Amino acid sequence: MNRILKRSVPLTALMVGLGAGSASAHYNPSTAAYDASPAPTMLSTVSGCDDCSEVVNLPFAFPFYGKTFTQVTVSSNGYLVLGSTTASSISNPQLSWSGSTAAPAGMIAPMWDDWNPAAGGDVYAGWVGSAYVVEWRNLYRYGQSASGGYTFKVKLFGDGAFEFHYGTVTGGFGTGADNGSSATSGFQEGQNTVAQPVSYNQPVLASFSAKRFTRPGAAALFINIRDGLFNQPRPSLSYSLDYTCGTYTTSTTAISTGSTVNDGWARAAAYCSATPTLRGTRFNGDVAGYSVSTYPLTGGETVVTSGTYVFLKRSDVTPRQTQQSAFSVTYGGTTSHRAVLDYWQSGALDKPLLIVTGFDPLNTDSTANYLMLMGDLVRTLNAEGYDVIIGKHGDGNQRLGWFRGEVAAWVDDILGRMPAGSKVQVAGISQGGVVLRDTLHNNTNGIQGKVKAWYSIDSPQLGANLGRAYRGVQTLLLCHQPATHSGRRRLTSPPAYDLAYSMATTCSCDNEPENSTCSSTTSYHDLYYGSMGWPTSAIPRYALAFGDANPTNGYTKMGSDSRLYDFTYTGWFCSEDRDWEPGQRDCVAGSRTITAADVNTDQGASVCGNFRLRLQFEPAFINADSALAVTGNALSTEAASPGCGVNYGSLAPTQWKAWASNDYNENHEVLTSALANRMLTWVRAEQ
Repeated sequence: MNRILKRSVPLTALMVGLGAGSASAHYNPSTAAYDASPAPTMLSTVSGCDDCSEVVNLPFAFPFYGKTFTQVTVSSNGYLVLGSTTASSISNPQLSWSGSTAAPAGMIAPMWDDWNPAAGGDVYAGWVGSAYVVEWRNLYRYGQSASGGYTFKVKLFGDGAFEFHYGTVTGGFGTGADNGSSATSGFQEGQNTVAQPVSYNQPVLASFSAKRFTRPGAAALFINIRDGLFNQPRPSLSYSLDYTCGTYTTSTTAISTGSTVNDGWARAAAYCSATPTLRGTRFNGDVAGYSVSTYPLTGGETVVTSGTYVFLKRSDVTPRQTQQSAFSVTYGGTTSHRAVLDYWQSGALDKPLLIVTGFDPLNTDSTANYLMLMGDLVRTLNAEGYDVIIGKHGDGNQRLGWFRGEVAAWVDDILGRMPAGSKVQVAGISQGGVVLRDTLHNNTNGIQGKVKAWYSIDSPQLGANLGRAYRGVQTLLLCHQPATHSGRRRLTSPPAYDLAYSMATTCSCDNEPENSTCSSTTSYHDLYYGSMGWPTSAIPRYALAFGDANPTNGYTKMGSDSRLYDFTYTGWFCSEDRDWEPGQRDCVAGSRTITAADVNTDQGASVCGNFRLRLQFEPAFINADSALAVTGNALSTEAASPGCGVNYGSLAPTQWKAWASNDYNENHEVLTSALANRMLTWVRAEQ
């Protein structure tokens, strides 16, 4: 959704030649050489006075973020405030990247503490070389009686850069104040925009050291976009600043960042040699391919225009979950895990949709990626008044069958918030879709009578091809890598074992890696999916597949950057190029054509020795045939051959009331607007 917030705020002239598109919203920090040159003139008012301030005139217009200043207010407590004001506070605040209401706007603090020039020390200012310097010299901290003061200063430059210089910052007060132990170092543009903390009550400021801060630019859009679905800065969301420059209209775009280091602030610079006028801001969606709709659909931004800078915050792309239900699960053992059900609504429910997320076999990032995947759908459903609930498994590294009770308990929790006789729509993403199907088939806790419709979202309903095309890669991983290797652990995790076509644990490490022989083939895979069965067809079922359901020669179409494995191994193995000739491909949906150069460097050889092997596969990890549970013999053993015969004659899914797929592979990461809209149509119809 694109939207203009109508504004007519004039901006002052921008510098010519301003660099564009910087990812950093902050002043660039660097190390500077310490300068001991003293400031020349004592400030009589602030010197010899406790908790005092004094306004001084600058010899140039000092640019700070989007404004310029010709005066600064010097505090006896070790900080400056740009402009003419008062600055006597003794309580040094902790700065956040989004500013602090406890600190004044336009504040620069080399070492803000409860200093007391009345007990000892003075404050000086004036030109030193190319900079205007404010120096706090030999200050005593409040309560200090022993001799030995603290010296530090700020150097302001005409281009907007400034430096913190620390002389002797160990003194008579001792460890309570030494090296910044009780001080704030940093600066901020405004109380509701950006700040840049350096340290807070930490002994990290070293004597005879200096820090330089270079200004980001003359004019820019600063953005900070948060999404309550994740409770973290959301990466890849795009906002634009539209402005008129002279006779033409243009814009600049900033991309939000997921960095927790700078609290998610990002910046984009604007070019203009005239006097521009800000026209508004636009929300552009997600640059990674998500068709993001905002919620609520209007409003939500906080926009602060500060001279030539515009600071924009949005915290409600999706509201945060308002309520949670926690479930203690043991998965058949004695160790307790905490599963969670997230609600965006409190009180009674009338249009619920439960989303059963997929999970990481190593349980390293839990369900975060799947929440990202479903973000746009969740936002749109919320905006239409649906009650969206997301279930998160307590531990993803479990046998798939253990999750039945978890899902059934979530459904019961939802129904407990609804009128008697109600039913729930349930969607399962990735392995969550397998768990949902298994739960419904087994009718755990009578769930079949409680579900109105169920949805498989890129879920391996006929089996994932993990292991089909990768027997060689698995062999290399398992035979030549330590047990702690993440790929090895992932391939041998319980969920992966349940889903695998063939297990590499029984493969011989002596065989050629790209065509290794495994004693187990399809038996466990077929047993698992065959025994799992299908739920009753009386419950409407729908499927989304993130791949092409109209393949050429049996292969789903792949994007150029969709490689799952690019594995290079140099070491001992046997090689015969007759196994993989140029142009051959492994006959499995999604694998790429492999050239002899990709496979090995000893073409024509039939020997064992130390060689280099590179295997590249671009699989549709959860491909169309598995997601749609097609007819035909999709699980036949697939051997490498030049012809690559098709193992299934059609993609005619018989298990679904309706299904949809894309004309390209989405890497199991992006739910496009086309697929989201198809599911929305189904959900509305089944409501």
